Amino acid sequence: MLAVWAKQASSLYLNEIDPVRQEILRHMFPDATVTLEAQWAPKFTPLAETVKRIGPKSRLLRNGRSSRVAVLMPDRTRLMDDGTPVASFTLNRPGGRSWLTADELAESHWDDCEREAFEQAWQAEADDLAAKPYTERFYLATGRLLPIWNLLGDEAQVRRLVTQDGRSVLGRIVPAEAVNMLLDKLGIGDRIALSPEQLVDAALGGKVVPSDALSGTSLKRSRVNGEQRLEVIGFDLRALPSRKAKGCFTEIIAYQTRLFMPVNSAREIVEALAA
Repeated sequence: MLAVWAKQASSLYLNEIDPVRQEILRHMFPDATVTLEAQWAPKFTPLAETVKRIGPKSRLLRNGRSSRVAVLMPDRTRLMDDGTPVASFTLNRPGGRSWLTADELAESHWDDCEREAFEQAWQAEADDLAAKPYTERFYLATGRLLPIWNLLGDEAQVRRLVTQDGRSVLGRIVPAEAVNMLLDKLGIGDRIALSPEQLVDAALGGKVVPSDALSGTSLKRSRVNGEQRLEVIGFDLRALPSRKAKGCFTEIIAYQTRLFMPVNSAREIVEALAA
């Protein structure tokens, strides 16, 4: 069964979609895949709670590009892919938190912000989050999975979802960047389109993500000269001028031309390349 679920106020509602893929999956592996689209109640950190966390080593920051604010706090030292220890920080924002290294912080648009301006911006962003629930799409493999268990990847996250009327769905989460590879392994000629955010986030998370099926290019994280970069692999040298015009840049390393895109503007570049 292929379905889209929408979650609102802790309830799930089922809507059948895409009859072509549904019939293909039902023929090969009945009830093999479920597409889930959930609308979650927003979670945010109130200003009062944030103020309590601000300590002598914390920094109040505002992003010069997005005007978002965050509290920067020192985090544990992290090891990069080659084993090099690097200082890292936690970036606490109204809607969540993330981690970045000292080099990534230096290359970013985050700058120090005055306390009064910080508190006003934090409260405004928290109010905006409270008024706008967000939608998340993820993919669940369900049904008779033993014949295809080894095709589902190494991230064995099992989830059970229950609908408002009591129906239950149990299965394994399939990361968005792995769905197309799974469909290929199953011999299904259908594909999903990943957003630029999904592509970049998956690549930064250590995945090699196909970014353009027509050109055969993929996006991956690489460490070059002590810094993390997003590298485009599988590209055609004849396409370099157009890719560089949209924000990519090249370097010759070990006599090979390699193609990269700046991390801070990667989402915009991926979107421009796909246009």
